[in-house]
Amino acid sequence: MLMNIFGLICTGLGLVLLLTGILTDFWLVGFGSDLFHMGLWQSCSKNVCIKVTGSGYINATRGLLILSASLLIFGMIFSCLAFLKFHVGRITACLGSAVLESFSAKTLSLFLLVGMSIYTAETSNVVLNSSCNYQWSFYLCWSANVLLIISGICHLIAHRSSPIPGYESV
Repeated sequence: MLMNIFGLICTGLGLVLLLTGILTDFWLVGFGSDLFHMGLWQSCSKNVCIKVTGSGYINATRGLLILSASLLIFGMIFSCLAFLKFHVGRITACLGSAVLESFSAKTLSLFLLVGMSIYTAETSNVVLNSSCNYQWSFYLCWSANVLLIISGICHLIAHRSSPIPGYESV
């Protein structure tokens, strides 16, 4: 039960960090005379914000992160069902949440790694040749990944320690 609670807390916090990282526009910040901040959805400079469009690397990063967030929401539903001792045959809700959250963490890791690598490669010239730097929105997505991995491990431990429904329990 304790591992379910800890897993649900990590899942909720991971979802909040992931959504905050995706939705905020402080992925790349420019300091100095040309002060600006840019995210996946908009870029702001001198109190004027414009929508970021047409960039394939931005669209790829957006899509991959949204897919991972969707999987994470399903994982949270299974995490909540784990408290009700919900099961279908030998598959418990703890196992379902562990699989979905681990899959979400792994796809998030893979998708985030690919998306962030593309994003970093496309913006590295700007960072190296000016006073720009990656900021907190960029790092929140990495932090969410760590929490999702911990959450998946917690739910897997909870599944292994819960009694498996079967003919013996009837």
